Amino acid sequence: MSTLSSLISGGGGALPQIALTQSQTWVPPQDGNVCIHVIGGGGAGLTNQSLQRGGGAGGYCKKNSLAVTTSGSYTVVVGVGGPRTRNGATASAGGNSTVAGTGLSATLTANGGGAANTGGTSGSGTGGTASGGDVNNTGGAGAGGSGGGAVGVYGTGDGPTPEQLRGGQSDASGGGLAMSGFGQIVGGNAGVYGYNAGAGLTTATINGGDLSGGANFNFTAGSSYAAAGNGGIGGGGGGCKSSAGVGYAIAGAGGDGLVLIQYLPS
Repeated sequence: MSTLSSLISGGGGALPQIALTQSQTWVPPQDGNVCIHVIGGGGAGLTNQSLQRGGGAGGYCKKNSLAVTTSGSYTVVVGVGGPRTRNGATASAGGNSTVAGTGLSATLTANGGGAANTGGTSGSGTGGTASGGDVNNTGGAGAGGSGGGAVGVYGTGDGPTPEQLRGGQSDASGGGLAMSGFGQIVGGNAGVYGYNAGAGLTTATINGGDLSGGANFNFTAGSSYAAAGNGGIGGGGGGCKSSAGVGYAIAGAGGDGLVLIQYLPS
């Protein structure tokens, strides 16, 4: 999980990178050309005794270059990821992220990922769509019996593959968002499957890294609590399956969205 504060002056050199994690009015701190990345919130996973389905990742929208000045102003909305649920409670979709303002002819929109649900064979969360940018990619879908989808930076986001081992892996993985810069963003690793078998417990890192999906968790009688992995920024939450008679089985939350603004070399 990256430290977003490091993005203020992070990864790409001396030019500012500004991570907006909450909705606000943003005024550029200096004149220049910027690249804007908009990521929707991830959908939550689902848990019950027969299903473990992952949530969908948020969409990804990118404006390659925009001239900004300190007299400009932008309305920024940052979508929140779907929260954790337990023992079969209804999961929630991720929120939409948008940017509108000076010099933009269209609103940059990255819609939130869909929540997992119990709907027949199509109950995994769908990926959020995107519009208004130079790049508009749909997030990866969650998978039945598995984890959440990943944000797609170079195309449609990945879903969990193979299903029982991890969440969706971002196609821009390589150290996390703190390594981003100069018009590019970098994600983290997907969450990896966890399993409880009575007295034994096997887990890896089930939470997804930046832009990647959380993994599923499967547990049987002998434990009172288990939780699937949360999605990283924009990633879908993992599903959690429990046997009859056990305690709390908690699905993974979708990752919150993000707006990342990078100043570009002149």
